[in-house]
Amino acid sequence: MSFFINLSMININILRYFISLFFCLFLLFTLSACSPTAESNKAVVIRVGDRVVTAGDIKREVHIASVENKVPQKAVWSSINELVNRIVDEALVLEYGEKNGIFLNEIELEKAIQNIVKDYPENSFNEMLLSRCIDYNEWKERFSEHLLIKEIVKKQTASLPPISYHAIKSYYQERKEDFLHPSRSKFVHVVTKTRKEAEAVLARLKGGEDIKELVKEQSLRSGIRGDYGIHWKAKYILPSPLSDIIFTIPVGEVSNIIKTPYAFHIIKVLKREPPGVKDLLEVEGEIENMLLNKAVERRYTAWLKELRNNYPVKVNYTLLDKLRGVNEND
Repeated sequence: MSFFINLSMININILRYFISLFFCLFLLFTLSACSPTAESNKAVVIRVGDRVVTAGDIKREVHIASVENKVPQKAVWSSINELVNRIVDEALVLEYGEKNGIFLNEIELEKAIQNIVKDYPENSFNEMLLSRCIDYNEWKERFSEHLLIKEIVKKQTASLPPISYHAIKSYYQERKEDFLHPSRSKFVHVVTKTRKEAEAVLARLKGGEDIKELVKEQSLRSGIRGDYGIHWKAKYILPSPLSDIIFTIPVGEVSNIIKTPYAFHIIKVLKREPPGVKDLLEVEGEIENMLLNKAVERRYTAWLKELRNNYPVKVNYTLLDKLRGVNEND
């Protein structure tokens, strides 16, 4: 009886921790154990230059891909060639980086890690890793490789010429149907915490004051917030009753005070448009990024072909097929 009493006093989070830890240790033992076939986990499946990937590494990659994509491991094994191609590509890039003296700055790595960890309260980041059966040092090593690959690829694609305005305009004219917009509006939106504040703002507006200047002044002093009507807003992204009023009151008029569960609002509609096609100026940056990404992808693909010619790649498909057969049937 005393055992159960003591156990009930253990913090539930600690209990979950030990359960997760036990599961992870069991899983890692399973992954590191010898398969029923003649090959052990130390058998080399992939060799890229001086880099090797063992059967144990492949199993671990399958596990992580399964967890990250929320699919069964059998599904990953069934498409193992795709995973192998990714492993080979990343190994080629890392091999190139090592041979050419490209390394990751430790300070930048720590800064990047802190930017991720800070979004997790207390020890929840480590708990998240534990739930996926991933050791922190292992995660750090993988994350470091990810950043290094990104840096190497960035250096290789930095010499790409900028996207010309002519290319952007041609893309837009050929694919205008890709840049449709729904009914939308530009408006100035004043938000106050109390009705008294809203009434004071409305009185000043009715007295002829410019709503944009008033919002700017009030935002600096009283905490009243405002949207200055710079960007188009579609009706579907606005909550009711604000959306109903924004798309019904005449353009140029100031609304009455609108109460919502969160605040008090005053709105002046500046422009309104029916569904149509966005202007080139609106989508110029979007198209430029799209075309640049495509250019980077083409350069990257061509560069990987060059790397395959420079660094020997060997994949033991016989062993890979045996691993797949064993694990797909588990």
